[in-house]
This record gives sequence, structure tokens and C-alpha cells, in this order.
Amino acid sequence: MNLNPDRKIKYVQITGDILEKEGIEGVTIRKVAEKAGCTSAVLYKHFENKEHLIMLASIKFLEPYIIEFMKQTVRKDITSVQMDLLLWKCFIYEAFKNKRYYELMFFSSQKDMLEEYVYEYYQMFPEVNRHFDGFAASIIFSNNLSEREFIRLRRAANAGLITTENALLLSRLTVAVFTGSFIQYSGAEMTEADIKFATEDCYNLIYALFERFVEPDTKLDVNETLCK
Repeated sequence: MNLNPDRKIKYVQITGDILEKEGIEGVTIRKVAEKAGCTSAVLYKHFENKEHLIMLASIKFLEPYIIEFMKQTVRKDITSVQMDLLLWKCFIYEAFKNKRYYELMFFSSQKDMLEEYVYEYYQMFPEVNRHFDGFAASIIFSNNLSEREFIRLRRAANAGLITTENALLLSRLTVAVFTGSFIQYSGAEMTEADIKFATEDCYNLIYALFERFVEPDTKLDVNETLCK
């Protein structure tokens, strides 16, 4: 069956607009179909179910982090450890800012499909995808936060800034800290002040872990504001 890829893009964009205005609860197949000027049956030809459609549309909320990731990982003026901390700062902020969608992508029953759906999303919206190298793809297309972090920390290990053993342990501990902080606010409505506080609190805990596990005299501080 030949399906029009432009129509599928339109359906995902419409769903993304509904998510921004009404949240996940506002999305129904019938509503998306009505806004797209088609039938529900047509949508089911493009998507397995409503969850598939919502997951694809939710990836737009991951894009600010992905764009920042692409900027930071090509820098030559900071170490790989500093780069990792900057990415943590951005990821934490975006996660709290778009909590429902990060919950869906990384902590829900749908999380195991994230890799497949991110790949599918960037087949439809290739503007960033064409710049992905192997390092970026191995992280961005993974739903396993500990594996993503260890891939980044291996760069630091290769540069002699942390041992491989400590990199493996740090990747697990930082994700445990983030997960604990994130789950603490599950279901809560967060103001901008709440988001700022939660971001700084979580980041400071992760920063303290880096201080303990990287090699002595490794520079950590980078006073930059990201993803805002």
C-alpha cells in the first residue's frame, strides 16, 4: 500500500499542535482526523494506534535538547566532561519543562519503542538528522539513559579524565539521581520557579557526583545558560 508521506507529516504536526494546546488527554484519533480533513480509518493506515501517533508527535519536545546536543558535541573549547555536564543541564531543564512528554518517552510502557520512533520521526523531519554522526545517533536514538551517559563518558575516559570503571559507575549514579528527582515531581503541576528549582537541585547533585568520580584537577565549571 502506497501512503503519502506528506500526509503523515501533517498528521504528526496536527497532533503536536494539540499536545501543546491541550496536552496528551486532548488527543483523539477522531479529533486529529477532523482537523486533517480525513477519516479515522485513514489515520490508522499510517499509525499502529493512538499511542504510536502521540509518541511520534511528542518527539518535538525532545528537539531542543537534540539541537543543543549537536551544538555542544562539536565544540573544541571545552573538555568532554564539561560537555557532558552542559548536556545534563539542558536535558534536566527540558525534562522538567516538558515533564509529561519525557515521562512518556523515557519512563512509560512506550519507552522501548523510543529508538524506533525517533528514527521514524527524523525520516519525516530530516533537517537535523542529516547532521547526525555515529556518536550522535548512538545516543539520540537510544532510550536507555545509562547507556547514553556511558557513551558520552567513554570520551572522557579516552581523554584520561575519568577511569572506565568510574565512567560506568558514574553513568548509573547520575541517571539514578535524575530519575529519583524526576519521579519526585510526577503528576505535579510545575511553575517556572518550580522548574528552575528542580533543575538546579538535580544538576547540583549530578555535579557533586562528577566531582567525586573524575580525575583530580579535571575542570568542570562552564557558566553557560542552555535550552532557555
